[in-house]
Amino acid sequence: MRNPALVAAIAALSLLGGCVEPAAAPSPSASVTQVGLDLTEPGQARSMLRKLIAKAGTPNLIQVEITEQWAAITVVKDGQPETWAWRDDTIKQVDTDVVYVKQTVFSIDDFNINDVGALFRAAESISSSQSNQELQIVDSSAGEVFMSVSTNPESRTVFFYPDGALLPTLDFNTSGGISQGLSDVIGSRASAIAIGIQSTMGAWLDYAGSTSTTVRRLRTATVPVTINERSQRPELPLFSAARVDPEAIWRVLQAARQRDEFEDGTRWEVTIDERSGVLRMYFTIGSKSLVTDLDGQTVER
Repeated sequence: MRNPALVAAIAALSLLGGCVEPAAAPSPSASVTQVGLDLTEPGQARSMLRKLIAKAGTPNLIQVEITEQWAAITVVKDGQPETWAWRDDTIKQVDTDVVYVKQTVFSIDDFNINDVGALFRAAESISSSQSNQELQIVDSSAGEVFMSVSTNPESRTVFFYPDGALLPTLDFNTSGGISQGLSDVIGSRASAIAIGIQSTMGAWLDYAGSTSTTVRRLRTATVPVTINERSQRPELPLFSAARVDPEAIWRVLQAARQRDEFEDGTRWEVTIDERSGVLRMYFTIGSKSLVTDLDGQTVER
């Protein structure tokens, strides 16, 4: 016969939740943090990144990712990328698919992430989406590091300068858009082999990457400067980028408007180079083409 006292004891344990197993020991590489932390609250993201950096053992960042519920950093150690993340209330090293290709290394102290929630709200006002927002800090490919907010499902990615100011959206059918676009692509470069603007694409600057390649710096309406190297022998001579005057470009467009050759929807482009031995501006405005000097005065081809 079964012992009644034993049966009663087993029943009591069942009511209390059954057998209790000992808690698993935490992984040596893991660190438990505050449960239910919201990284969009003021101060929380910066605090968490400092903990991740401390765990990584170096402040040399090449990528940062932040959402409401998790964060990750990728650092460079001994020339190799290493990623640490806070997920499921635990800090630990994780596998990474980031490749280190000499992108710009940065410090988190140079970025205004004091209120990630405010950055998310600013991005939402432009992208019209707050679905699974993610803040990323990374080299844009042109050597400059920007913050950006993306969503899932994907909407428009919104970019921010390190101080938290929004990257302006450029309209290349305005004087201001032309001026800012050219300023961005020229940046700190003293010379170029060609500079141009396409109203439907953006402003660009070409320079020699090597004896057999040409590098293009491109600033579109909504994305900061990116670079692309193509296999094209640079054959045009160098000229000073400072010689290009955005106001002269605008004067040519305004003159075309007065001739009824340029309306708000008219596509146009200009390329500035020394293909003829003299620095000229080569315009296509709608179906019309013309060549001008650097002041915008029409010249013979």
